[in-house]
Amino acid sequence: MYEHIARYYDLSHDHLVEDIPFLLKLAAETTGPVLEIGCGSGRLLVPLARAGYAVTGVDSSPEMLAQAEIRLAAQSSEVRARVQLVAGDVKSLRLPPGEFYGLIVFGYNTFMHLDEAAAGAVLKRLRPALGDGGRLVIDVANPILLSSAADDPDFVLEDVLEDRLHGKTIRQYTAYEAIPGEQAVDVTWIYETTGDALDDDEGALKTRLRYHYLYPHQYDLLLTLTGFRLASLSGDYDGSPFHEESDRLILLAAA
Repeated sequence: MYEHIARYYDLSHDHLVEDIPFLLKLAAETTGPVLEIGCGSGRLLVPLARAGYAVTGVDSSPEMLAQAEIRLAAQSSEVRARVQLVAGDVKSLRLPPGEFYGLIVFGYNTFMHLDEAAAGAVLKRLRPALGDGGRLVIDVANPILLSSAADDPDFVLEDVLEDRLHGKTIRQYTAYEAIPGEQAVDVTWIYETTGDALDDDEGALKTRLRYHYLYPHQYDLLLTLTGFRLASLSGDYDGSPFHEESDRLILLAAA
């Protein structure tokens, strides 16, 4: 679905910066390059590379990787040289044998694209690539709040996005719908564009994706079964303890 919304992605996500210092600190505490799964438009890749880290970004969407290329083009040659972009699905990703990473990152909500079976298979695939002393980070929405929003058919988020470069205003509506019998939520995004110079295919766009969520004890078991050890669990990037009202669920695991 990201081929439909790639042009809106940065407008709706570039305000997310709280996780960047958190990841920079983790990268400084580990040895070896960084691997980001679902790197999207490079929101996290670029600050990591600018801080001096070698980063490999994997994404299955050509449109999102094209946005990452645009973001990288604005950086110095030294920064660009530290970044490798890989087009591919993490479920079938084959990393070079003997290549190890100090930090493997599933950034903002990326892990929720995987159902439980796929999540287990992916973690088993990635486990040999985590070097000694390396860390795995999974950053997802609080499953308690997510399931609560999905159970409320009237819960809709509205955001106003300003595309100043093109003189457009985009209203983004987000709605959640629970999937009966599953720990899953269908998320619908609607983008309504207004402005002086609209393209022929602009005006309103609707797209949907499915998020799968696990609760902390389920993550703990999943990590154990795939060769990881849960090192910490927090509710924000400052390391505060997770509780029912936390915005995030951030898991840090070791080999």
